Amino acid sequence: MIHISTLIRGSHPLVDTMALICAGWLLCGGPRPLATAASPACKPEGESDSPSYLIPPKLENLGRDYKVRLIYFVPNDREVKKNYREKLEVLMRVVADIYRRDLKSKGYQSRGLDFEFEEDGRLKVYLIQGRQPAVFYSGKPASVDRLFRTQHAEISEALGDMKNRACLVFSEAGGIAEAMPIPHLYSGFAVVSGDVFRDEVTASTVEEQVRSFFAVAPVRKVDGTEAEPRSRAAQISNGVLIHELGHIFGMLHDTSEPNRDIMASGYHNLGKMFDPQTAGQFPVRFSPAHARMASASRFLSESFDASDHEPPTIEFKLVRQPKVGDTQVEFAIKATDNQGLKALVCMQRGGEWIDALIGGMDLDGDKSFDKTVRFSCPRPIGASQPVHYWINVVDVNGNLSQAIQKSDVAPK
Repeated sequence: MIHISTLIRGSHPLVDTMALICAGWLLCGGPRPLATAASPACKPEGESDSPSYLIPPKLENLGRDYKVRLIYFVPNDREVKKNYREKLEVLMRVVADIYRRDLKSKGYQSRGLDFEFEEDGRLKVYLIQGRQPAVFYSGKPASVDRLFRTQHAEISEALGDMKNRACLVFSEAGGIAEAMPIPHLYSGFAVVSGDVFRDEVTASTVEEQVRSFFAVAPVRKVDGTEAEPRSRAAQISNGVLIHELGHIFGMLHDTSEPNRDIMASGYHNLGKMFDPQTAGQFPVRFSPAHARMASASRFLSESFDASDHEPPTIEFKLVRQPKVGDTQVEFAIKATDNQGLKALVCMQRGGEWIDALIGGMDLDGDKSFDKTVRFSCPRPIGASQPVHYWINVVDVNGNLSQAIQKSDVAPK
């Protein structure tokens, strides 16, 4: 049995492999129509007959105690990018809109994410000037673990208590996409690349940002002269933010529907959520199991007992060792909570497959769960790798725990 008293990784080992693979990065109220009398329809380049797009509403202070904190980390040998504050607001309007719409579409009464704001009403951004050059944080040779760990230490020292804050860090120290939930503090720490503030990737207005999701004009990649469509650069960079925050809220990776699920590579198609011809079909979304998990997080839930700080207990074991060719797996699962269990998700890694969500359950507020459960594997288990299973459990008050099992695969 594993209680999470310090952290849950978005993936294991430290690097968020799925986000890096999907993004192609290496270490070095609801929407409203965009077209109005004062604001003409946004059209992507070369598509004069395209429809009007949907634009996320402005961010508002929801008055919650549990907020997303935005941090811009710049080593002492790197420059602060221009218009980063404006671009951060643009990015967060897209992020907040996707969370709010997805949860509402599944029947959860959530106003979505809340953020910190300045006294004048502007979105609050913490600019942290690093004490060291970029190579100090990245290491030489480069190490994702070092990049994450050194920045976390320096930012924690600068800002102090991060309780009740999902910290989203934009880093100029190197390319990274990694998240570390810290459930006992109702907190988390996610780091993404500051390259997202490049003009080729993020616009200074939300109207232009939505339009860029459909733009076919090529833009230069950050590491050279190679180009890619602006739509790809904009959608992936904006979508990675949604993905990494998802780990803080208890979501795991999910490649069972990779072109649709945000916790896989579905955010490559983020623009479809802002095209009125496709948005209603929710072509990009969280799986029902992950949405259920997120809806219980204190960052998204509208109803919880804030005095309850006791995480659920969770233990599970395989009923039998997986064999080559198996398409199902059985677990004996035991979970308890002092006030009630909310949801469970289970992810499989290995066995010829990477990071598929194989099961999720609504625990209905019961204080105890003790059953043998059968989940379906995304495809037959192979022999070339052992299999790992992660189970996350959240209670009705947003307390989160995790348990992990590893097993070799037996011959057929």
